[in-house]
Amino acid sequence: MNASAAAAVLPEVASVELDERRLQVVAEQAVGLRWQILLTATIVAAIVWQSVPAAVVLGWFAAVIGSRELRAAALAHMAADRQRPIAARLRATVRWNVLIGACNGSAALFMAWLDPSLDAVLTMILVSWGAGAVSTSATVMPAFLAYASLLFVPTALMWALSGSWLGLGVAALVLMFFGVQFRFARRNLQTFEESFRIRLENEALATSLEFERAQLAVARDAAVKANQDKSRFLAAASHDLRQPLQAMALNVGALRHLPMGQEAKQVSEVVDASLEQLCSMLDALLDVSKLDAGVVVAQPRRVQLDRLVAAVMGSFGAAAASRQLKLDWRCPAALAVHSDPDLLRRMLANLVDNAIKFTPGGGRVELQVVSHEGDVEILVRDTGPGIAPEHHRLIFEDLVRLDAGGPAPVGGHGLGLGIVRRMAELLKMPITLESAPGAGAAFRLRLPLADTAQAAADASGPAWSLAGRRVLVLDDDSMVRGAYVNALAAMGCHALAAATLDDAVAQLSAANCDAAVVDFHLGGGVDGLEAIERLRALKPSLPMVMVSADKDDAVVGAARRHTLALLRKPVDAPTLGRTISAAIAER
Repeated sequence: MNASAAAAVLPEVASVELDERRLQVVAEQAVGLRWQILLTATIVAAIVWQSVPAAVVLGWFAAVIGSRELRAAALAHMAADRQRPIAARLRATVRWNVLIGACNGSAALFMAWLDPSLDAVLTMILVSWGAGAVSTSATVMPAFLAYASLLFVPTALMWALSGSWLGLGVAALVLMFFGVQFRFARRNLQTFEESFRIRLENEALATSLEFERAQLAVARDAAVKANQDKSRFLAAASHDLRQPLQAMALNVGALRHLPMGQEAKQVSEVVDASLEQLCSMLDALLDVSKLDAGVVVAQPRRVQLDRLVAAVMGSFGAAAASRQLKLDWRCPAALAVHSDPDLLRRMLANLVDNAIKFTPGGGRVELQVVSHEGDVEILVRDTGPGIAPEHHRLIFEDLVRLDAGGPAPVGGHGLGLGIVRRMAELLKMPITLESAPGAGAAFRLRLPLADTAQAAADASGPAWSLAGRRVLVLDDDSMVRGAYVNALAAMGCHALAAATLDDAVAQLSAANCDAAVVDFHLGGGVDGLEAIERLRALKPSLPMVMVSADKDDAVVGAARRHTLALLRKPVDAPTLGRTISAAIAER
């Protein structure tokens, strides 16, 4: 692209700005060359002083210096005067260059008085003046030509008029040099215009980036608000969905204390195991966003692994039987590990559930626990279609399921292994996959063994009992209150049920109670912490247990500050009984 073509593609506004910049460059150069021009003119005058009449030399010297000063002042004024059209100012620039070109170039006439040796020296000075215009006036090409031609052409003409071969040769060389300088000037102009265009593009890009940054800020704020709205929704959904599960868990616990036949006991055990699995699935669905948000806090402690594994595998017995799968598990007795039991249970349940879903009928799903020195390895293996190595990382992403042919979104929410990955990262528990097409899949987890001293202390702890105790229950949900009464009655405990805080205060004032169980979410604009404060004002030494569907840091911290035992819904009957008994013992 040449200079004129580059200028043609610039928008009209940018073209005007480019012309302003051209004039500014010429004006800056004109102001900055005062002493160079003065020194060069002085040298020329000294060279010709002995051969040219003094009046002619002095007149030329005054014209050169005067025209330079007038041009510099005029260009500085024109560069600052944006009220005047730029086209008119550029034409005036050309006229000023004609003036100084004529003044400077008239020095070629001195060659009529000089000998050839001084002619050569004067020629070099004039040619240097003309070459200097490449850097001072090339941004306005007509101005460059006006100035340089009035230096090169008269000099070449004076050499040609000598009539000698030497004079003609030097004249040709001067004109050829003029042509070279003209090409340099055009290249400088092209570079100048291209750099100007790049600057405009960079400014446009910076503006665009700033606009995009503003849009991203708006989107970020919207995402933050949406995440906050989601968190509020999940908190409400967590509470509302766990309320019926809470009632079911407590009623099943009470049911198992009633006299019944062997077949009924087996049914109640299946219901209990299925309820536990349902609670685990609900927790996984509600907590996936909390895991991403970093609000789920691991609470590692001693976990009786054989009991946890038995509970997980027992809850999948019906699902495995319906698909005609063999379900095996092996775990050393009395093996305890240090981990978060809730998170570990969900991880194992998700892995076993995934294995059952993708193992064809007649296959096998097994869970093996192997104890090593200092840690434990858990292996969940199936005889399914297997997973190609290139898909091993992919299956831990959300909403991705695998079939025998590769990745494909099939039925189900596809969150199970994604939740396993998040929980493994939260627990800092390595998880690996070994699989190949047609060879099934094996997931391995490693976690530390529990401290043996703590295990012995836990094993020797006293047995709990609520027989003969009187417990106040405050919950605004009638179904859950009834479940509490049934479960506590099955433990030999007398339960007082209250739907409101005023009702709880009235019952606590009328009867002595050994403990109180308070739901965190209460109706009427009162939360569990406020209710506990009021009940403690009435009975300061009353042991308190707070039950909540929330597991956020704020709720956990508030429970610690109020020295409360905190249970997360849904709570089974044995856990409720042990917690109430422990709270009474601490008081």
